[in-house]
Amino acid sequence: MREHERDAWPFGPARGEPERPLVEAALVFGAFYLTAYLPLGTAPEASALGSSSYHAAVVAINAPRAFALAYLMSVTDGFLAFGLGAIKKGDAMRGLFAAAGALALALPLALLFSTLGITNPLMTGLARGEGRSLALVPLFLASSMATGYAEELFFRSYLMRRLDRAGLPPIWSAIASSLLFGGAHGAQGAAGMAATFLVGLWFSWRWRKGGGIHEIALGHGLYDAVVFAIALYS
Repeated sequence: MREHERDAWPFGPARGEPERPLVEAALVFGAFYLTAYLPLGTAPEASALGSSSYHAAVVAINAPRAFALAYLMSVTDGFLAFGLGAIKKGDAMRGLFAAAGALALALPLALLFSTLGITNPLMTGLARGEGRSLALVPLFLASSMATGYAEELFFRSYLMRRLDRAGLPPIWSAIASSLLFGGAHGAQGAAGMAATFLVGLWFSWRWRKGGGIHEIALGHGLYDAVVFAIALYS
């Protein structure tokens, strides 16, 4: 029995990869992330990131994205082809390692941009003291994890496989997905996009090394949570 037929739970046997992987990927990208490329005037105010309603909205948007991607993966190539599986012992520690690597790349770059007078517009408003209640911690942890899983399922697990199957060399699949990942964070300005691009390359490398979806999604979520914590409480 073929792999995609064995990998049938929970939506029935997978039908196999699409004939035009880039067309499917473009449609999914347009449905989920095209709005992130709209003019910056549509971005939330910096102060909104210190509100409970903002983080609740992030969960409400990204949780369905993650489930929709999981469904698409299951009914096409199958979970195994995308490297999806149950969380395993050690994934939490590997997630901490992934988060530490992302912070080691992003924080020095953020400091460099800061010395040049280039700041992240979504973080500077928080740094002035918006939303310092500790009651926000579980909410931004939840929104960070929802974002981590939704974005890593798409930009690493799904998109890199589709680019690979379209014939792009692995290094260019990683670069292309990371460029799209960085560009989707345009609301954070040049500093935020550059840092996100580097973080995307790091998570792409961990994915290629067999880190697994839970390592990089947990790492992404922890990274976001630390950034929020620094902006809110420093």
